[in-house]
Amino acid sequence: MKEVLYRSALAVAIVTALGSNPALAQQAGTDDQAVQLDQVSVTAQRREAQMQKTPLSMSVISGPELDRMQVKRVDDIKFAAPNIIIEQNTGTSSGAKIFMRGVGADESMFTNDPAVALYIDDVYIPRQNGAMFDLYDVERIEVLRGPQGTLYGRNATGGAIRYISRKPTGESKLALDGSIGNLGRRDARVSFATRIGETLDVSAAALSRQRDGILKDITHNRMVNDQDVLAGRLSLASTWGEASYATLSIDRLRERSTPAWGTPVALDANGNQVPRLGSFYKTETDTLGLNDIDQFGVALTNETDFGAFSWRSIAHYRTLDHHFYMDVDGTAQTRYHLEQDQRQNQKGYEAQFTSQLDGPFSWVAGVFAFKEHNDQPTRSDIFVRGGTNYIAQDTSAYAIYAQGDYKFTDKLTLTLGGRYSYESKDFSVRAVKANGEPNFSKNMRNSWNRPDWKALLSYNFNDNVMGYASVTTGFKSGGFNGRGSTPATLVQVDAETLRAYEIGIKSTLWDNRLRLNGNYYRLDYDGIQLAAVNPEGIFVVTNATGALIQGIELEAEAQLTRGLKLNATLGTIDSEYQKYKAINAAYFRGHPMKNAPELQWTFGSSYVQPLGNADLVFSAQARYTDEYYQNQDASRLIMRKAGHEYNARIAYEPRDAEWSVALWGKNLSNEFASTGGFDIAGLGVGVIYPNVPRTYGVEFSYRFW
Repeated sequence: MKEVLYRSALAVAIVTALGSNPALAQQAGTDDQAVQLDQVSVTAQRREAQMQKTPLSMSVISGPELDRMQVKRVDDIKFAAPNIIIEQNTGTSSGAKIFMRGVGADESMFTNDPAVALYIDDVYIPRQNGAMFDLYDVERIEVLRGPQGTLYGRNATGGAIRYISRKPTGESKLALDGSIGNLGRRDARVSFATRIGETLDVSAAALSRQRDGILKDITHNRMVNDQDVLAGRLSLASTWGEASYATLSIDRLRERSTPAWGTPVALDANGNQVPRLGSFYKTETDTLGLNDIDQFGVALTNETDFGAFSWRSIAHYRTLDHHFYMDVDGTAQTRYHLEQDQRQNQKGYEAQFTSQLDGPFSWVAGVFAFKEHNDQPTRSDIFVRGGTNYIAQDTSAYAIYAQGDYKFTDKLTLTLGGRYSYESKDFSVRAVKANGEPNFSKNMRNSWNRPDWKALLSYNFNDNVMGYASVTTGFKSGGFNGRGSTPATLVQVDAETLRAYEIGIKSTLWDNRLRLNGNYYRLDYDGIQLAAVNPEGIFVVTNATGALIQGIELEAEAQLTRGLKLNATLGTIDSEYQKYKAINAAYFRGHPMKNAPELQWTFGSSYVQPLGNADLVFSAQARYTDEYYQNQDASRLIMRKAGHEYNARIAYEPRDAEWSVALWGKNLSNEFASTGGFDIAGLGVGVIYPNVPRTYGVEFSYRFW
């Protein structure tokens, strides 16, 4: 561990040292063009501002970096932000398991809300299933760490990820991107934009993503864990009246991938994971499985300038249909199978008011309303065909919020924010036995409300260095254990809360060639909603404990020459359970928190080499993650071992042509890792879900006009 920390600190120190190297500065200064980092604008605080002037721990990926870092799906974001775990959820092809600083949720049942909020153009995505979105037609991604309880819609105790898509601008464009590679990789993206008449701007984009399976199902002699996704987006934008601008966005997704099958594992005499079938990429099953996902969404955004303030409203409607049947046990027997047929719809409205007058005081205020309906027949087959639970839940969430900044001087600013949230949930279960006879029924209803607040002081030491200190609270409403299979296990779960303390510094050094940001954080986490599977295969959810989580985060980005750019991140997590009852001491005392690795770091580089009338663009990323446990019992059987990931890309980009071509590779060291698993001793189930092995290929793009 000490050696890893030393190497990690050394990597960041090298980047920092380069920022003050006069020889490099002199060399860069003699270039014909200024060697500087691009300015990055964000809207993390609901108003446009420079990232380095925003007193908030955040990471941003935008522009060419999205292609150079091969950010194609939500889980690729982990190469650009510290202290983040993003993996495909167990058993699903496109469920997103997201943890930040050890705070998150890995239960995909709709009765358990995520702790890290995901937003698509400020539309809240409440479900893990279907949330592993492909990032196409995207302008930038903002990763906001820590609770975002003041300005954001729901359940952002762990943080928020914002996906901001490209808006129609009236530009005429038709472009095609494609990629082919090993494992039968076949991707295609097409984008189109134009202007109709004088004011109506139109853009459209479509995506096809295909890949063969990575696991061999030796029972049926087939490959599973494949990808088969079609998606599209249409946006219409226009001015109306004298000072209003409206955007209508419609998106559609269809996925027919297989479920994510697990591979059976055991522990050898040294406590190491070994595959029961001779390979981590083999499995057995007595079923073909099912995984059909359909999503649809429409959102209308309107912005009006009233002079003294602006008004922005977002109204949306979304649906998700997900029929799913998986074999959890990884054997050719029926030890544990799960079927669920989820039907979800949501609608919401948010209005934001932002001050625009000059002066020392500025503010943002808004209202938020959200309604969601879910219903789902769920069947667990444990050794024999089980009964079916018909589960439904209606959720209503409302909030009002305001945040203001007051500049005492040009250097010192005080920020105060508050939010009041109210949520109610109506939950029902109608259980039917395997023979069709009624079993039991249960109805439960509850509501939760809470004020959250934020206090922050920021100080500009000079034009290039800013420090800040903040205290922020977050709230995730309670709920019900929708996985419970008996009336006794269908329990209510209380709300969880979090208070975060953070001090940080943001600096732009070396004549805007180096950005170096760092922070220390402390999270007081209470009432953690823990989901686990007991030895009999029954899901249980409790609020049995709290935790103290603290650590540091560093981010560096350096433009060393006009062609060479480096970036690095480092994050640590020191977590400890606390506030548990004496009866639970043996379960929590000394146990590590799940999905909370002690150390993570990333290092990336890109280099542009002129070659005649074209550029060769080299880019590479490395990522290290310390070992961490993936269930509440800290089982070594399914733990994630410490390891590295390496990606690289080489692109040929002619300057006066409308095409480009690139070679790419991901997980180049072909290192195996577990992305999740189940250890259910009472059923003889021990499976892990392997990562995608080494992939490589070629991609191309062509712009017709």
